[in-house]
Amino acid sequence: MHKPFYASGFFYHPASQQILLQQQIHGDEVKFVLFRGKSHNGTEPQAVFQECVQDALGTSVDITEIRPVYDYVHEKFGMHFIFYIEVTDVLPQKLTAKQQAQWISLSKLTKHNMSEQTRHDIIVGERVIRALHEQKEPNSPTKGWH
Repeated sequence: MHKPFYASGFFYHPASQQILLQQQIHGDEVKFVLFRGKSHNGTEPQAVFQECVQDALGTSVDITEIRPVYDYVHEKFGMHFIFYIEVTDVLPQKLTAKQQAQWISLSKLTKHNMSEQTRHDIIVGERVIRALHEQKEPNSPTKGWH
């Protein structure tokens, strides 16, 4: 029997240095969260993330586009896998989202309301993405990272 786990993540647009997050709205308060899904028996983490993104945005995502960031054991939810999807096309301004989602600048991450765990997951994601880009282009400066 497989233990349940969660898979979460975000979209990343390198040209604009922005990420796409979901918005949770409670009254006047807006909080940003990662796209997140819970596993089904025998489901792989990438497939769980793929399904949650497709459900939230109403669009299909190829599983080969889903890139790992890291995984850890969350004190409340158990095993948790973090992923990202890189968007290389023009930044889509309008989304036909079933749930509210918004592009936010990585340089303004601290100005947005989110849990410390979400902020930490994004910062680790930034570091992983930056390291991958530096491996591909070792002499090019990476702009916008803090």
